Amino acid sequence: MTARLAIHSDVVARTPDVLHRLIAAGVDVEFVGGEAGTAEGAADALQGVRDSRLDLALVGIRALRGSAADDLTTVAVLPREEFRDVLVSIDGSRASLAQLPAGAVVGLAGQRRLAFLRAHRPDLEAVLLDPGVLADAARVPVGIDAMIISAIDARRAGLSDAVVEALEPKSWLPEPGQGALALVARHPIAEATALDHLPTRTALRTELALLDALDSDDGAPLGCLAQPSGRWIRLWAAAASPDGRRLVRSDLTGPLDEPEALGDAVARQLVERGIGLVLESARK
Repeated sequence: MTARLAIHSDVVARTPDVLHRLIAAGVDVEFVGGEAGTAEGAADALQGVRDSRLDLALVGIRALRGSAADDLTTVAVLPREEFRDVLVSIDGSRASLAQLPAGAVVGLAGQRRLAFLRAHRPDLEAVLLDPGVLADAARVPVGIDAMIISAIDARRAGLSDAVVEALEPKSWLPEPGQGALALVARHPIAEATALDHLPTRTALRTELALLDALDSDDGAPLGCLAQPSGRWIRLWAAAASPDGRRLVRSDLTGPLDEPEALGDAVARQLVERGIGLVLESARK
């Protein structure tokens, strides 16, 4: 079959991987709104599916938040790619995060990484990077000793050989939905449905439930990770204040067939432990 596909701007970097999977499944892709791998014309990919201009939209967790896609069908959640953040050496040193000398300058993108770095290593100097750096390593500012970015962004920027350490995801929690992608349509499409990966779908449902229960803003200093194992699923979550002085954590385990209930339970525990104050401080 031929499917008109648009890529949501949040997940453009993953286009080649998904294209390969779709072709292998028998889907002849016609890109709508620009060249393959670009975000041109695809900022509202979900609306394109609704008004029948598109057959499929490739989206990340942000597009699935709340009721944004309630009237559409998530035909497939693709197997989760590497979800960890990594430490990338810029100055040639091979020091891990724990080994970096006090005062070292670490570049990073996003409030979550900034808050987590200040919580874990308050003696380091944190510098927020322009998002363009994540697509072009040549744009790394002078004076940066190391960077903390996602493993996917490190690969995209050609920095895989400079990765010193993959950060432990249970203590340095990734962005909600990091590494997970979904194909959305008006109705089930058999060829695309065949790509669905149930463990990742269950994990994504759990993380979405947590975000919705907390009513968390995009870009909040919140990390989480859901991992199914056998008949159970475990969810870790944490948020840090912008100065890193307050870190609120929770992790609970629940039945595999009740992912939303687990997300709600972890959200309640985080609220009891003061996450509201942490998230509010990040909005100021």
